[in-house]
Amino acid sequence: MERKKLTRKTRTSPVTSEEFARDEQVRQKIQGEFPPVESASQVSGGLSEFLKQAIQSSDKSVYQICKDAGVSQIVVSRFLSGERDIRLATADRLAKALGLTVAKP
Repeated sequence: MERKKLTRKTRTSPVTSEEFARDEQVRQKIQGEFPPVESASQVSGGLSEFLKQAIQSSDKSVYQICKDAGVSQIVVSRFLSGERDIRLATADRLAKALGLTVAKP
């Protein structure tokens, strides 16, 4: 299968108010059909939220938790700020460093 060659299109003039209004209508229609998905870290009572609370309420510093888990402090800092999610393997290592286990209710 041959790849289609793409060419970059650039505007030669500023966007008119009619074009802007039409684009805004299209954006609203698309957002109505495909609303943003709530990320797992924002779900109340989710695993990510529980892990964040455990890290923040721990007697250990974030640095010490990261060191014990063998995880980069930058990764955990971004996770705590909500900037990034972490992999399940990373969550497992952090939970082990915090002494957390998963139990059936």
